[in-house]
This record gives sequence, structure tokens and C-alpha cells, in this order.
Amino acid sequence: MSNELLAARVGALEAMFTRANFLAHLGATIRFDDQYRSIVTLPHKPELEHAMRGVHGGVLATLIDAAAWCAAAVHYPSWIATVEFDVRLLEPVVGEDLVAVGRLVRAGKRIAVAETEVRTAAGRLVAVGGATLSTTRMPFD
Repeated sequence: MSNELLAARVGALEAMFTRANFLAHLGATIRFDDQYRSIVTLPHKPELEHAMRGVHGGVLATLIDAAAWCAAAVHYPSWIATVEFDVRLLEPVVGEDLVAVGRLVRAGKRIAVAETEVRTAAGRLVAVGGATLSTTRMPFD
């Protein structure tokens, strides 16, 4: 895909991300760096905590899936779907903003693989994971 097409896809994905109600509800935002890695940021909110006041693991899983999906989606002209993803929670997070960086590992004809690291805004690695994604026939609009 040419740089012009990739830049257009970045713009489309950033716009689409703002319409994703669940991610907006969480407070997540997205941008891409110059290597087309997705960077999903999430400010801390008490609503994201479990009973012991740490960030719930489901929130970290959502960040891993979203960042991996976006890192892969930028390379495909049609919609892609997550086939599976894995999450490894490394350390608890209490009261800190989060940054998830998704990186494309491989973009095949039908299957993509992406990896994500989740860090606190201070840079502490708290979770890692990856996703396998499949192309679909659905147009990306």
C-alpha cells in the first residue's frame, strides 16, 4: 500500500475510532506514529477499577485488542475481524493513565498478526498481548 493510501487509512481509522461507543465510553483516544503503529491512550477513571481499586483486567484486554486491531487494519482496504487475542497481565495498575502501542507483525492475504504492549504513562510495562485478525468482504466505510 502506498504512503498516500496508508495516510488516508490512518485518517479514516482515527475518525472511526471516535465513533466506537464502547471505546469512547472508556475515554480512549488513538493516533498513529510514523511507522503506522497504533497508540491508544486511556486516562485513569475510577469506573475502570475492580474492587481492590486496580484497573480491571478487562480494560487492559480491551486496549490490547483495540491497539492490535488498529495496527493491522491500517494495512487492509476492507474490514478485518479479530479471530483470537491473548492477554498477559504483568503488573497491577492503580490510578495511572495507560498507553497501548499496537504493532503489525505480519500482514498476509487473509490473516494478520499484531502485538500490543500496554504501559503506564510513566513507561512501566503492565500487560502484553497479541491478536490474529482475518480479512472480510465487508467494505471499510
